[in-house]
Amino acid sequence: MDRLFYPERVVVIGVSERETNLGRLIAENLFEFGYHGEIFLVGRHGGVLLGHRILTSLAELPEGIDLAIVLTPAATVPDLVDQCGEKGIKRMIIETGGFREFSEEGAKLEEEVLKRARRWGIRFVGPNCIGIINFENGLCSPFVGLKGFVTHPGSVSVVSQSGGVALTYLHQLSNMNVRPNKIISMGNKLDLTELDYLKYLEKDANTEIIGLYLESITRGKELMAFARRSSKTILLHKSNTGQASQKIAQFHTAALATDDRVVDAAARQSGMVRVRNFRQFIHCAMVFTQPPMRGNNLVVISRSGGIAIVAADLAEEHGFNLVPFPEIFLKKVREVFRAKVINPTNPLDLGDLFDFELYTKILEYTIQRRDVDGIMFLHGAISDTEKIASRRLIKALGQLSSQYRKPIAFRYHTDDTELAAVRRDFAFPVFSEPEDAMEALAVSRDHYRRKHREVLASPELGIQFSKAQQVLNGKPPLDMDSGFRLLQAYGIESAPYEVAKTPDDALAAAEGIGYPVAVKVVSSEPIHKTESGALALNIKTPSALKDALDTLSQSPAYRNGGKGFLIQKMAENGLEMILGARRDPVFGPVVLMGMGGIFSEILQDTALGIAPLTLTDAMEMVNGLKGHRLLEGYRGQPPRDREALYLAILRLSRLMEDFPGIGQIDINPLILFEKGKGVQAIDVRVEVDSDR
Repeated sequence: MDRLFYPERVVVIGVSERETNLGRLIAENLFEFGYHGEIFLVGRHGGVLLGHRILTSLAELPEGIDLAIVLTPAATVPDLVDQCGEKGIKRMIIETGGFREFSEEGAKLEEEVLKRARRWGIRFVGPNCIGIINFENGLCSPFVGLKGFVTHPGSVSVVSQSGGVALTYLHQLSNMNVRPNKIISMGNKLDLTELDYLKYLEKDANTEIIGLYLESITRGKELMAFARRSSKTILLHKSNTGQASQKIAQFHTAALATDDRVVDAAARQSGMVRVRNFRQFIHCAMVFTQPPMRGNNLVVISRSGGIAIVAADLAEEHGFNLVPFPEIFLKKVREVFRAKVINPTNPLDLGDLFDFELYTKILEYTIQRRDVDGIMFLHGAISDTEKIASRRLIKALGQLSSQYRKPIAFRYHTDDTELAAVRRDFAFPVFSEPEDAMEALAVSRDHYRRKHREVLASPELGIQFSKAQQVLNGKPPLDMDSGFRLLQAYGIESAPYEVAKTPDDALAAAEGIGYPVAVKVVSSEPIHKTESGALALNIKTPSALKDALDTLSQSPAYRNGGKGFLIQKMAENGLEMILGARRDPVFGPVVLMGMGGIFSEILQDTALGIAPLTLTDAMEMVNGLKGHRLLEGYRGQPPRDREALYLAILRLSRLMEDFPGIGQIDINPLILFEKGKGVQAIDVRVEVDSDR
């Protein structure tokens, strides 16, 4: 991979003298960016470009070419791969389009390219891409003119599935003076994929932040594993976020665990920062060029009282603690105020103070305090005198942040010309809106917490693998009785029940279990019991049970596959939860839990986790619910058995891991009792792949 990014000799194939030739633009970019190595040009018609002869054949090339950049018609590419192989060229950037993204014929052509590359041991970028930009050595392969984008290399590298997105990142990073190091456009990623580039950038000493733009993820587990062990900050921008396939409405998990939410969970668990758009990506890149926000204590300093109030609201919204200033410090600040009409506090309003040198002293005093983790400084300048002083101030901010290893989110209100000039001249990040600056600090804080949190291993789960295997050895689909027995084998208890074939059996079962009971139709077909008339609740007497059985026997659910009745003890008062899992095609088993009952789809207060889950993951899922306070005891209600809920989540995660043939499981509701009394599954649906 090193020779791909740092080649000593490069050949561009597909070059002509024509002004509109795209290969010509690649060559011009190499010269414009000051590529450090030797450049060779090849094109059918020969000629001269920028003082370099255009060769008409690869046979004319000298030995020792490290990299071939190809932009010729798709049909010519397989033969060019062979020619490169014969010439000993082991690395290629194939920018040509017209492969699988274009047609079935293109897909076949793509297979041929890969087959021939494998034969010669060639590794390549693309096809259908703009290749690589390496700001350290001037390697610049896009077929788009990039005159004027030469910059000093920075610490941000971008891996993008789209060439257009890669160029958008390049423009926006440059506009904010967040200096890129390497830009990679993967295209169809036929050979080298995002994991290959990520592994290389992990070892790249000059890359500290990795931006990853993906339209599709194919090796989700490997991506998560890489991110967990990576020492670099990874910003994941995933687009193409459609709804998950919802096979049948009865599986609540499928409806609630959409593809995009799965990506969110994968990013969170593995320590990637999920960004939603270009703007958020840029702001995150800006804040991660600074030291991390290691805690929650924030100081807001502002030249405007109104903006300070806005910032205070934003700080509360993002969960920051506005740590107070010591009274001795506030007394000194009051002494230097002119009108004595502002009461200094946090946020600290400097509206009555026009001494920019004193600003620096206040900032230094603040940032060196042990109980301060970061600063938001809201500044503004209108006159030329203030603008000049502000530039000295910005330089000081960068020095203070670096010296004390704490972030300063600097929001600068000025005219557009001055703002652009400051961003051009200073590497220190400059925000234009307080909302963006506060959000960036929150992202820095949350990322630091996640990377440094203690991960608790799973406790003993009390699993009986062989019993579960016996249940699954039966012919699918599984009925509710089989579903309950499957859960019980993995330590998730159900409310007491018996399966009855006849009404007399049902009456005897109810007598043994004890009234009140619920009656459910047992069917091998997936049904929504409430809506299909296959459920009767809170039956308190034998006569009421007889009436319920008569009614249920006439229901469509019973007549279309009914196998009997499940008589179940009505659960004591508890909190209804939902717990489920589905098998995602990219990330594998996904566990979902949340507030249950009929409001599960309406409120959608749920959390997702990618199996295998740790105890820490399970705890974070529960704590991430909007309604998690209900579990602590609310308005006279007893605290709920959170530990039992954690175990149920972990047991379901393990079940999905142990048995790949399980496609989906729904436990709805799962009753969560008061502390020390555990959980009970009241209803379960299991989908099993008959081929496994």
